[in-house]
Amino acid sequence: MRNYGRVDQNHNKAIHAEIADRLGYLLSGEPSPPLDQIRGQKQQVMRFQAMEQETTDPLAARLLQDIISEMEAELREQVDRLVAERHERTDQVPN
Repeated sequence: MRNYGRVDQNHNKAIHAEIADRLGYLLSGEPSPPLDQIRGQKQQVMRFQAMEQETTDPLAARLLQDIISEMEAELREQVDRLVAERHERTDQVPN
């Protein structure tokens, strides 16, 4: 039972590190990534959702929920932007 607490503590530390990394990215104001990175970001959203389910720290779970919401909103905006750009390009092609 003693080792379980240590493993759980290490797991929560890893989740806290992921949260800090993601918060740093969100606050950096970097430009939107290209299509390949959007695919990677979708995988990252799924990874954060899995971490949310696994964490036993209520604060970490709440932060993960907020980060996931931000990531999903950012992902939707990027996809919408790409669709609009493609639509513009097809409108500009002469018949």
